[in-house]
Amino acid sequence: MIFEREAVIHDEGGIHARVAAMIVQRAQELCKRYDCHLYLRSARSERCEMHSLMKLVTLKVAQGDSVFVSAEGDNGRQAVIEMVRFLESDFIMNEASEIHGVDKLLHENALMQERLQMILEAVQDGICVVDRSGEITYVNPSYLRIVHKTPEMVIGQNVFETAADGNRCAVLRSGIARIGSIRHKKDGTTIVANVNPIFVDGEIAGVVSVIKDITEIQTLMERLSQVSAKAEYLEQELLRTKKTAQAFANYIGKSGKVVDVLALASKAADSSANVLIRGESGTGKEVIAEGIHYASGRRRGPFIRVNCGAIPGALLESELFGHEKGAFTGAVRRKLGKFELANHGTIFLDEIGELDKNLQVKLLRVLQQKEFDRVGGEETIHVDVRIIAATNRDLEAMVREGTFRDDLYYRLNVIPIILPPLRDRPDDIPLLVEHFIEKISKENKKAVRGITPDAMQMFMHYRWPGNVRELENVIEHVITLMDTDLITAAMLPSYIKGDIAGREVQSLADDTVLPWEEYEKQIIANALRQGTSFNGAAKLLRISHKTVAAKARKYGLV
Repeated sequence: MIFEREAVIHDEGGIHARVAAMIVQRAQELCKRYDCHLYLRSARSERCEMHSLMKLVTLKVAQGDSVFVSAEGDNGRQAVIEMVRFLESDFIMNEASEIHGVDKLLHENALMQERLQMILEAVQDGICVVDRSGEITYVNPSYLRIVHKTPEMVIGQNVFETAADGNRCAVLRSGIARIGSIRHKKDGTTIVANVNPIFVDGEIAGVVSVIKDITEIQTLMERLSQVSAKAEYLEQELLRTKKTAQAFANYIGKSGKVVDVLALASKAADSSANVLIRGESGTGKEVIAEGIHYASGRRRGPFIRVNCGAIPGALLESELFGHEKGAFTGAVRRKLGKFELANHGTIFLDEIGELDKNLQVKLLRVLQQKEFDRVGGEETIHVDVRIIAATNRDLEAMVREGTFRDDLYYRLNVIPIILPPLRDRPDDIPLLVEHFIEKISKENKKAVRGITPDAMQMFMHYRWPGNVRELENVIEHVITLMDTDLITAAMLPSYIKGDIAGREVQSLADDTVLPWEEYEKQIIANALRQGTSFNGAAKLLRISHKTVAAKARKYGLV
């Protein structure tokens, strides 16, 4: 319920700051006493709550003007009557508490104005206030900085004289705000301005213009772009160099080539595209394939391995696609093929280059149409399987020779991953050696402390034609036969030492002069590598096998 009554102001100063403070103080008392909200309006303005000193002053009520008091609340009528009586009084304060309350309100208002002034001076946007006649009444320091002027050059200027076609004049004339207006200055700076009208009692009383130097923003944006680019690069490097996923934990290595491989494998895991893994035998193709599966969205599905080179061609079709009972001699029951078993998962086809042309056609059908027929069956089986293939053969050459279908090659080679041989990442050898020593010694229940530096050097310089698989085999061989707790160079197979020595002999063609014993050591080692035994080396060198054996023991080659 709203109750409103008119009051006539008799004070000769109208509602000025001190009177407004007295009104606010009395309104607070009445609102609290009668549990209501009091409002005041003039004949020209909208009503406002009677708790804002600034709003009451801006009403610009003079002596003899009428104002209208209203209230909301069940007891609002009595509050309005008492407030009207107060407004029509002479605003005389007799009690010290009233005087103190008014002074407190005036002080708080002064503090508020001071804070507002501090805020305006602190903001980075330029602020310019213009009155209704077009005269500039206020600018903050940021405005002066942006326009490169002093207060004396700006305050008191009339925009109708200095910039008659500008935004401020246009808003003063129309009362319609202009937002995002851009102006290019002669000094090269670009300024964007938001100009809004100021209305008092429904009439335009001026405008406030807020400007920003876009040149500064552009500089900041360029710096931000540089920082963002650097952050993006560092993020990519972090993603590239950190442990990509637990699924790839079995692929040992921290060299740049391994990091690149794992980063590509992680991206492959995020997609559903087919993957073709290339690399020499023993480089870990199956480990990468398994990692891609368990890092992908198919990790809850099966991971089925098929070595296409280990299964006779006549049986491989049945192995891949299954067969029906009676399809051929010995087919006494239906058998599900690997593709059917891999439904909603991943199938890993190792040595894909061994497939004959007939099977290549059937595999292409699975890739293109996601369907196949069992051997001897009439029902078409539909599957959802991701294919990861691997090979150490030159498929491109096979395509040129016609032994491998080009359409199948392109279907498989959507995401090619090439695994580096161990000889191209020697920095990973110590990590692999440490890993295999720990693994194999635990399996053989032997306490092996580690490996001597000279033995590690031999591992680092050997060519490893069998790659990681050969390295694991050598360490297993040594640990199985050793009686000590430390792997030494003497325990390594002679072919490793012979290979290293043979390559060293080839390097003797330069002008470097070495001690005779060094030449002799390398010659004996090379002979042992090629002859494979003392007798064989002796025949190559045309000396006795006893001499070869003595020299080999002298130089630690056995």
